[in-house]
Amino acid sequence: MAGLVSGAAYAIVAVCVVVLYRLVGVLNFSQAALGAFGAYACYSLVDANFPLGLAVITGLALAAGIAGFVGWVLSRWFANPTVLVRSVISAVLFLLMLTAGFRLFGDSPRAMPSLVSDTTIDVAGVRVNVGTILAVVTALIIATGLTLVLRYTQVGLRMQAMSERPVTVALLGINTRRLTVVAWAMTGLLSTLAMLLIAPTRNPTFESMSFLIVPALAAALVGSFSNVWVTTLAALLIGAFEGGASRVEWLANYRGALPAVIIILTLTWMRRREVWDAVR
Repeated sequence: MAGLVSGAAYAIVAVCVVVLYRLVGVLNFSQAALGAFGAYACYSLVDANFPLGLAVITGLALAAGIAGFVGWVLSRWFANPTVLVRSVISAVLFLLMLTAGFRLFGDSPRAMPSLVSDTTIDVAGVRVNVGTILAVVTALIIATGLTLVLRYTQVGLRMQAMSERPVTVALLGINTRRLTVVAWAMTGLLSTLAMLLIAPTRNPTFESMSFLIVPALAAALVGSFSNVWVTTLAALLIGAFEGGASRVEWLANYRGALPAVIIILTLTWMRRREVWDAVR
């Protein structure tokens, strides 16, 4: 149960990665760094005696604005390159965000104020923090909402068409640049929300928050970068396993390697048909 807060944050970031990949064709390695930037901006304002609510809104808006600007740049000058080229650009953005975050916020752990109270309730003899429940519910609501938007709304269908046939969509008179900016801004805002949920439980550095992209990518890979619900459940399971492993003495020091193991096993499983076909 203790690991579900982390799992929920992984789920939100992973869903953002999947949605952006499906809509824009970009594997965004900077997704967690964008969220970390917005979260640290929020807590910097709190340290400057800003009200928590105003600081949260400012952090969310800042991350959405930066992500939206990145989306505008990509749609303006990198609309036609391959997924590989755009993903490399996102990796460069990750390095830029790390550098900017280090310069602005330093690399010292911070005690982050929680967005919710520390109230706990008993569930089948297990004491569960209300923040944990809120984080999991938030992740499930986001997964449900994005699934409904992508499947049953005109905007969602246009965005999916844009990722597969951008030139055709543009010829039909649809403003692809605006849709791209909206998709990027939305994922930037949600990533910041994920970081605001997980930060109070970890007292993290900006760097450690940025590298939460690794477990998120592992979960997204399990979902083949297409299935939002499989991705969400995989992320929650990763978080739960990390929480459980922290109580096992011989496994506690290695729980951080779980995402790398998942990535290797998933890639091996996805390539099995090609290998077996070649052998036959």
